[in-house]
Amino acid sequence: MAKHPDYPGASSRVVSGKEYWRFRANRHAQQITLPGRPGDEMFETAYRRAVEGCAGKAEIIDLPGRALPRTFGQAARRLETTMEWAEFDPATQAKNRSLIERFLNMPVDPKYALTWRDVPVEYLDPDKLRAIIEGIFKANRTVAKHLLVAVKKLLWVAIEIEKWIKPQDDPSLSIRVRVPKSTKNPAWPIAVREKYEERHPIGSPARTCYALGFWLGNRRGDIADLEWDDLVAEEIELFDGSLELIEAFDFRQKKNRNRHGGREMFIPVVDKLAISLEPLDRSKGGTVLKNAYGRSFSEKSLTGMMQHWTRQAGIPDGYTLHGLRRTFGTYLAECNIQARAIMDAMGHSSMTVTDDYVRDANKKRIAVDIARAINQREEKRDQMKQRANLRIVR
Repeated sequence: MAKHPDYPGASSRVVSGKEYWRFRANRHAQQITLPGRPGDEMFETAYRRAVEGCAGKAEIIDLPGRALPRTFGQAARRLETTMEWAEFDPATQAKNRSLIERFLNMPVDPKYALTWRDVPVEYLDPDKLRAIIEGIFKANRTVAKHLLVAVKKLLWVAIEIEKWIKPQDDPSLSIRVRVPKSTKNPAWPIAVREKYEERHPIGSPARTCYALGFWLGNRRGDIADLEWDDLVAEEIELFDGSLELIEAFDFRQKKNRNRHGGREMFIPVVDKLAISLEPLDRSKGGTVLKNAYGRSFSEKSLTGMMQHWTRQAGIPDGYTLHGLRRTFGTYLAECNIQARAIMDAMGHSSMTVTDDYVRDANKKRIAVDIARAINQREEKRDQMKQRANLRIVR
């Protein structure tokens, strides 16, 4: 008996020199005879009908959203009905939906029409999944990582919700995709910041956007939506018992608002941010950041506007609004702020990114310490040589 790697559950046997094909979902299931051989139209139709679990001669018609039982297509439909899916923000849902569709539309074998949408989840083995991920990894390892995460969501449905397979049969358990630290959206060096500040005066939308991005360290959507009503003045009792009046932006981040309402933020208005905000008109309320016509910027427009403003300042492409968020994290780490405090200030949900800021800042401090130690040692060595030379001269 021979199995076909591209048709899970299908196998053949030769009787009197003639090859016969059959389908059996598992060893306890009923055997279904398949006419013809792989690649034949009648074989394809019969195989798909067998996977669906029905018999007869009814024609299979592809309808929008259709899914065969216990397949990845059905898992995808079930995923979008879960409360876990509902907790994702729209952007995250769209990203995952796109990745899942990409996987579902992948052919099991380029020679045949069968896609992973119509394959039962139980037939995806670790070798097949690894081949899929490695194929993408060669072109783009970041996409490979995200696709693996998307497939894991479908497997989660099959394991935890529908109980189609057991946890130990999860084909993704042994597969890991490691992605190097991204070089996109780098932190802005001092020279770049000074160049931007020189070109865009305080009071201009370009300078206001820059100041909010840098000194608040928050995401594009939060900067666009920040309102004057979010600016509060509170008297805070410090750890030493003293009181200090502080002005701060008190708001909820847009990210994960569907999940837990968004992280609550309380970010102080430092002196340089206060100077940037001072000439702005607060009388009409609304968003802090407005264009020259007094209208709010949309979240998406800020990406293009920041590119425009940096080009006006003669700054190379690549220095972005999100890069200012990284600049803020780097700045706090270089100020020796504790990692937990940086995490809270930036609204991170874990210490993973925060640790990178602290680690990079510590590398720089270590480099300074190394340079000082070497210079001091060499300076002493030179002094000892000079003393020795003086003794010889005498």
